[in-house]
Amino acid sequence: MDSEPYSNGLSVDSAAKRVIPFPAISSHSYGLQAGSTPLLAELVTTLHATFDKCQPHAMAAAAKTCLRGYLCEPELLTPAQKQGAPHMFRRHLLYAAPDKSFSVLALVWKPGQHTAIHGHSNWGAFGVLSGKLYCEDFKLERSQAAGIWAQPNMTMRLQAADMATVEPGIEQLHRIGNDGLATTITLHVYGGDLLAAPTSINIFLNEITA
Repeated sequence: MDSEPYSNGLSVDSAAKRVIPFPAISSHSYGLQAGSTPLLAELVTTLHATFDKCQPHAMAAAAKTCLRGYLCEPELLTPAQKQGAPHMFRRHLLYAAPDKSFSVLALVWKPGQHTAIHGHSNWGAFGVLSGKLYCEDFKLERSQAAGIWAQPNMTMRLQAADMATVEPGIEQLHRIGNDGLATTITLHVYGGDLLAAPTSINIFLNEITA
């Protein structure tokens, strides 16, 4: 089996095309992870202050606004937080709110790496720190004969400082990845506790039954 576990995330069995969950890494804790930069701490403080005044339906847009000022900062992440993995994109948990309200992650994409088709169980916002990313949207289709499948709809191409939001549910099915020649790094803010349940934010196509 050709699979590569990654930080607080998933691995992929490339032969079977299955997504395999991995448990949370025990060395992580709530709050900022050890060795984080002052700039990341500043971003987290900004997120908390913004969310304290935000209505639940506006959290994704508020997170996107907070990210805007940090996406072109080369000192936001440490070198370790920019490390990828050879066979699958890598997730670095950067911050897990002690009240379990939101989490911040960096994802590192080597050329050719991408997600499975998925939706989200909670709100989210993300932006490109460096490199280029594609985001392929899908429309969920159903029929009595064929069951459930994802029909490609449109593809967006993002580069450094570009941002997007996601809403909970299966109406925004998508697949994102790096089809370029250089490594891409993205920054993500999601509602929920991704320390205790690192894959709970994702709803995969093969989990949709109705």
